[in-house]
Amino acid sequence: MSGNRDGVFRGRDGERELLSGVLDAGTGVVLVDGAAGTGKTRLLAEVATIAARRGFAVATAQDELDQPFLLARLAEREPDGPSLVVLDDLHLAEPGTLAALRALLPASSHEKVVWLLARRTGEGADRLFAAALARGAVRIELRPFTDDVVADLVADLAGGVPDHDLRALASTAQGNPAELIGLLEALKEDGQLAVTAGRASLRADCPPRRTEALLRGRVSALSGKARHLLQVASVLGPRFEPGDVAEMLASSTAILLPALDEVIGAGVVTSLEDRLAFRHELVWRLVADTVPPPVRRALHREAGEMLLGRGDSAVVAAQHLLHGAQRGDVRSIDGLVAASKAVLWNAPDAAAELAVRALELTDQASASLVHRTVIAVRALIAAGKLTAAQALAQDALSRQVSPEHAAKLRHCVATTTLLGAQHAASTEISEALLEEPDLPAELAPWVEITRMMALLGHDRSRAEELAEAVVRTHTGSPDDVLATALAVLAAIARDRGEPGAALELAREAAQSATSHDLCAYPQLLLATVLAGLREFAEADGVVRRARSGPSSVVTKELMVSAVQARILLQAGRIEEASAEARDAVTVADDTGHTALVAPPSAVLAMVAIHTGDLPAAIEHVEQYRGRVGVDGIVFSRAYYQWADVLVSYVAHGLDKAMGLLTDEYPELVSSGLFAEEPRAAGWFVRRALEAGNEGLAKAVVDRVEQLAEENPGFRAVAAAALHARGLFDGDASLLELASQQHRDLWARANAAEDLGVLLSAAADRTDSVKALENALGLYREIGASRDSARVLGRLRKLGRRRRAAPVRPASGWSSLDDTERAIANLVAKGQTNRQISTQLFMSPHTVNFHLRKIFRKLEISSRVELVMRSRDDQ
Repeated sequence: MSGNRDGVFRGRDGERELLSGVLDAGTGVVLVDGAAGTGKTRLLAEVATIAARRGFAVATAQDELDQPFLLARLAEREPDGPSLVVLDDLHLAEPGTLAALRALLPASSHEKVVWLLARRTGEGADRLFAAALARGAVRIELRPFTDDVVADLVADLAGGVPDHDLRALASTAQGNPAELIGLLEALKEDGQLAVTAGRASLRADCPPRRTEALLRGRVSALSGKARHLLQVASVLGPRFEPGDVAEMLASSTAILLPALDEVIGAGVVTSLEDRLAFRHELVWRLVADTVPPPVRRALHREAGEMLLGRGDSAVVAAQHLLHGAQRGDVRSIDGLVAASKAVLWNAPDAAAELAVRALELTDQASASLVHRTVIAVRALIAAGKLTAAQALAQDALSRQVSPEHAAKLRHCVATTTLLGAQHAASTEISEALLEEPDLPAELAPWVEITRMMALLGHDRSRAEELAEAVVRTHTGSPDDVLATALAVLAAIARDRGEPGAALELAREAAQSATSHDLCAYPQLLLATVLAGLREFAEADGVVRRARSGPSSVVTKELMVSAVQARILLQAGRIEEASAEARDAVTVADDTGHTALVAPPSAVLAMVAIHTGDLPAAIEHVEQYRGRVGVDGIVFSRAYYQWADVLVSYVAHGLDKAMGLLTDEYPELVSSGLFAEEPRAAGWFVRRALEAGNEGLAKAVVDRVEQLAEENPGFRAVAAAALHARGLFDGDASLLELASQQHRDLWARANAAEDLGVLLSAAADRTDSVKALENALGLYREIGASRDSARVLGRLRKLGRRRRAAPVRPASGWSSLDDTERAIANLVAKGQTNRQISTQLFMSPHTVNFHLRKIFRKLEISSRVELVMRSRDDQ
């Protein structure tokens, strides 16, 4: 590889080695062939320089006019030493010059003369080159650079290794060094090149004026037929089938073959395995921009109709019809509608766009207007655009529509009100529809499903009564109405504390579902029951199957995210749980899914408690408490209530939490909470004993032991019963057993900590320290910084330091230990030293001590700098 950084000799190592060998021999004829821009002239110049250094007398013509005079001088005198004769651009030489040169070449074979002759391939001097080859001349053909050499050359010119996009644009030069250098110079002039961490890429924030002009010039140099072909192809997209272009041109691929060869040879188009493609999006857009908008719309319409006419994908056809359809164009609009139906479940956003566009193009007097409105409303619901869907449905209902279409639109409104947590309104609409004698048969099951789900969030006794009737009277094969009824009964059994019945019903519900229209609710309910019982592997499998199912509607995606977030939290994967829940809350807020704000908000409240972010915990509880009635559809009401009590304890103290438990949630202890969240049992016993409320503590123990006795197959509930009894009786052996048998890291850590606290009263505190250090290790594994800080505080009181932590860097964010990181996070959230001391169970003086260490490690001097550093580093 040449050391020249301008890249001209990249990839010419073989040619230069051959020429060097000829110079070593001191005699011979070398013929150089190459297209324009392949570096012939520069190669000849470099060889001439090398020859001069070796003592050769170098003779070269300035241009084709000087060539005859040079040949005349060579014919008149004998060279007195090694000589190099360089003649370039012989394709431009006069016939007489070429004849004189042919006469001179044979005489040179025994002389110390090297002849270096170059021409542009295929443009002249054919007889001369043929004669020279016949007499033993060596031929060098300068071929286009390979892709690897092009990448190296671009790296030289751009100053960094090119990414895929830049390499694709560079490929338009077809490996021609001059073309490539010109392209890179244009990109530099346009400010299009960006180099980051040694990687060169194209910027999108600078107009590529010079680059476009250069590429436009290449396209303009093509023949009229080739440009015409490219314009039609550009309408089909960056990639296209040659047969489609031929059909739109009312021609054949065979007839278009010369033009196809031309555009491929020019580097504008490349051949992929299954189709042709513009070499770069910039080239495609440049060609597309040459098509006037009215013509482009007409071509899109023709392309869409062509695809529909031969039965191709309605989705592909719709992409063209979106650009080309016009008001009243029935065939094109029907194509948009067909495409919307085709992608409704796997691409709901696209379905909504297609359906709404079809509706916009429909004449108000068209008989298809209401039918297309129904399709648009359903697509908008699938895409999560609930407000737009409800507004469009109600607007249509305000006009005179047929009973069948009115029923469909009213059911859509019932669905949007259900998802908006207006359960009573959804119930009312659904029941009114079911009373109508002419309700379409295909719609009736979905109205029944909507009613049962609305009642589950509005009137549990009626929901149970209705679901039991469906199960009792159902005949025939399983269907979605039966699946919904079983899921409703499973949710009610879960909330009552009947985990065995809940699991059995949920399994049957998941197996009975036949359609993805249910948004995977039966499957996801099964996953929540399994995860509550700490059967994480099976729960994960259910969620994965639900997530990978055929439906991508927003409601399903939200429910999957909420359920997945809580499973991750229960399994101790706190950061993943937080990320999943945050995304779900954002989407639920943005799309108006008020009913689905509560589940991920409760997860985030739990995360915030365990990471010591009290303000965030309070905010999340208020979010689901103030904006939505907790409906118990996805998670039980008890789960939200426990989160509320837990946050109240941390924020306001024991009295507030106990008051909330007795005044607002008196049935929480007798609910199914301890089967859904087994570790809650130990927490309640701990708090009740702390408050001196032995009656409450005993009620918790009795309840969880009852659950364990009634459901002997569930190890998580049995471990919770051991934990609760061990705390209540002060029995270290039971707590140790619970810490071994708990099926999740959270509960195991809680039991180990409780054991450590109990043993701390003994004279020998060795076992206490061991248990607390075990708890500390588990909390660290989870990432529960607040819990870790609490255990560290307990260890300090025992006069023991924690076990040696892994070696940390001396400075930077990663140098902070668990306590320092927890304090830094709370400072970044605006909390004072006193607030932090309450959160992390240490004095304000200790907080200040750690804060000074944090400042030193991060090389900062103020809380403001810490806030900024925290944002940057995290």
